[in-house]
Amino acid sequence: MYSDKLSRPNWPVRGLAAIACSALLTSAALSQPAPQDTSLELSTVLQRAVQSHPRLSAVQAELAARRSEARQAGLWDNPSLQAEIEDFGGDRGNIGDGDLTVAVRQTIPLGGDRRRAREAAEAWARVETARLNAEIAGLLGDAATAFVDARAAQETARVRAELQDLAETAASAIRQRVEAGRSSPIDLDRADILVGTAGMNAVSASTEARRASLALAAIWGGALAGDVAPPSGLMNNPDLSALTADAMMRSNPDLALARQTSRARGEEIARERATAVPDLTVGAGIRRYGSDNETAYLAMVEMPIPVIDRNQGRIAAAVARETGARLDEAALRRQLLARHAAAYRRWSDAQQRHAALSESVLPASQNAFSRASLAYREGALQLLDLLDVQRTYFDTRIRAIEARADLARAAIELDVLVGAPRLKQLAGIAGAEVNP
Repeated sequence: MYSDKLSRPNWPVRGLAAIACSALLTSAALSQPAPQDTSLELSTVLQRAVQSHPRLSAVQAELAARRSEARQAGLWDNPSLQAEIEDFGGDRGNIGDGDLTVAVRQTIPLGGDRRRAREAAEAWARVETARLNAEIAGLLGDAATAFVDARAAQETARVRAELQDLAETAASAIRQRVEAGRSSPIDLDRADILVGTAGMNAVSASTEARRASLALAAIWGGALAGDVAPPSGLMNNPDLSALTADAMMRSNPDLALARQTSRARGEEIARERATAVPDLTVGAGIRRYGSDNETAYLAMVEMPIPVIDRNQGRIAAAVARETGARLDEAALRRQLLARHAAAYRRWSDAQQRHAALSESVLPASQNAFSRASLAYREGALQLLDLLDVQRTYFDTRIRAIEARADLARAAIELDVLVGAPRLKQLAGIAGAEVNP
C-alpha cells in the first residue's frame, strides 16, 4: 500500500539550529501532497488512453472490415441474363428475322465452398477481436507504466529541490561564519561542493519529471497539468501472488491471438479444399426462330473438369501456413513461460526491497537524521557532518520512491500478462469478446 511517509519527510527536528530551521519549514511545505482535486488519477489516464488512441481505432476498423468480409463470403454469385440474336442482316433479312435466344444462368457452389469461405472469414474476424484484446492490454500497460514513471519523477524532483534548498541555506550560514573568521574556508569549499551536487541533481530530476510528464500526456495526445496521484490501485493486488504459469497461459492475450490465428489458418485449409470441388453452372431459356416464329426451350449444365487445376497449390500453401502458425504458437508459449518467470521474480524482489526500505531502512535513516540534528544542536556535531547525514536521508527517500515505482511496474507487467484485468477494472472497461 502506498505510504505518504515515503514521499514527504516526517520532520522530528523542530529544534534544529537557526541556520537550518527556515529551510526545514520550507521543505516541509514543498513536500505536502497536492490537493486531490488537482491530481491526475490512474483511472482517468487509463480511460483517456483507450478512448482516444489510434492503435485501438485501427484494430477496430480492421475488425469491422473482417466482419464485412464474412458477410460477403457466404453469398452466392449473382445469376446472369444472356440475350443473343443470330442469323440476321444481309440476305437473311433484318434483325426481326434473326434467331433470338434469352437464357438465365446460375452458378451453384458445390463442396460447401461458400460456407467454408464464410467460416474462414469469421475466423479471421475472431483473430482481430483477439488482437483488439491484446492491444487494449498492451496500451493499458503502457499508460500505467508511464503514469508510474511520471509520479516517481515528480516525487524525486520535489525531494531533490528540498535538498538543494537546505544545502544552499547551510552554505549561506557557513559563508557568514567564514567571513566572520569563526570557520575555516575549507568548510565553505565543502559546502559549495554539496550545493553544486545538489543543484545538478535537482536540475536533472526536474528535467526527468518534465520528460515523464510529456510522455504520459502523449499517450492520449493531450497535456498534463498538475501532479500525478499515487498509484495505490496497483500496489494492492492480492491476485498476483497466486498467479501461476498455467493461469497466465490460459489468460494471456498474445497467446489467445496466436491460438485464433492457428484456427483461422486451419479454416483456410478447409476453404481451399472446398474450393477444389468444381462449381456447377445451370441455365434455362427460350429461343425464337425468326424464319418461322417458332419457339423452343433450352437448358444447359456446365462444370469444369478438374484434371489439371485441383487447387493443389493453394491447399499446400494453406497447410504450410497453418503449420507455421502452430509453430509460432508453440514458440510463444515458451517465451511466455520465460517472461512470466522473470516478471514474477522482479515483482517478488521489488516487494521485498520496497518492504525493507519503507519498514526498516527509511525509518532508521530518519532516526539517524533526527539524532544528528540533536547532536548538532548540542554542539557535538559539525554542520557539514549534519549535512552528510541529511543527504543520506534524502537519498534513502529517493531509493524508497524508486522501489515503490519498481514494485508498481512489476505489478503492471504481471497484470498485462494475464490480460490486464486489474487495469481494465481501474479503467472501468471490458475487453472485446473472444473465444480463446
